[in-house]
Amino acid sequence: MFRYALRKRGFTLVELLVVIAIIGVLIALLLPAVQQAREAARRMQCTNNLKQIGIAMHNFHDTYSKMVPMSHEDYGNEDTHGNWGWAVDLMPFLELGNTYDQLNPSYGNPQNNYWPYNNSSPRNILHDAVTDANLLSIMQQQVDAFVCPSTAGPELNESKPIPYSSGSGNIYLARADYLVCNDADHIDRQDCDGSFVWTRYDSTLTFAGITDGLSNTLFVGERCYTLGGELIGSGVVYGHAGNNDGPGSGATTTGFFYVAGGGLLPINSTTGASNGHRQGFASNHPGGANFLLGDGSVRFLAETIDHNTDDAANSTYENLIQRNDGQSLGSF
Repeated sequence: MFRYALRKRGFTLVELLVVIAIIGVLIALLLPAVQQAREAARRMQCTNNLKQIGIAMHNFHDTYSKMVPMSHEDYGNEDTHGNWGWAVDLMPFLELGNTYDQLNPSYGNPQNNYWPYNNSSPRNILHDAVTDANLLSIMQQQVDAFVCPSTAGPELNESKPIPYSSGSGNIYLARADYLVCNDADHIDRQDCDGSFVWTRYDSTLTFAGITDGLSNTLFVGERCYTLGGELIGSGVVYGHAGNNDGPGSGATTTGFFYVAGGGLLPINSTTGASNGHRQGFASNHPGGANFLLGDGSVRFLAETIDHNTDDAANSTYENLIQRNDGQSLGSF
């Protein structure tokens, strides 16, 4: 009796290579869809963060009959002093009351003409608070409410030390990717045309003072940490070093750009004289950035929105930042 050996037939090398190539093509087709789905989820989370900030701003206004200020205090030394920012005031309305209570922020300069002088004990001015190990530990923890999940950057804002210490400061606080809209041009400490003022020079605002209407006025926008390899710088949750503003180079080393933004340059700009783009708004969402409007709604504004970079506020983007220019925008 003869026995024939059965030979098992496997894949040839050519067949295996064809299968691998097909799998590679399928993965290449699938990967962009997966990335788009992930970005859509991140953008939705960013939108939700801004909506929660909007609700907190409305609750703050209901409680104090005024809008949250851009920041507090006036200690004029750009190198050594710090100032609490708007996000700290909102913490009790964002389920961060424990953080606020531990910080016990005091507004330590009686020249805060338009805000109650808080000199409670302990006297926690920002530049003193960062020297307290316990308080510093709190301020160096990421605060998810102020972080866009699409923004790639360090948890601590390593571009904005507090205090500044002539550019040699090495104390960094939690990064914030959301900043209030202060002015349609450069950030302005006095007589800004946006909705968020400094307590030293300008009287507090109310919603009634937003005469263009809350649905036509930008309150908060995004600023990512880097874009296209350029440092944009995000912001800082707790406040800012010094009080620089305006068109000078110092306005992007210390001052209000830690907590606020202006509309001089287009959305997602990566260039500007004296690093002026670092005063603006930008995001890592493709094609634009999310903004919170005064009515609590969130809109994605394309980087191609009508915008002029001359000295006059004569574009849709600039008009959206201004609170009382009387321009009827319609759809945007």
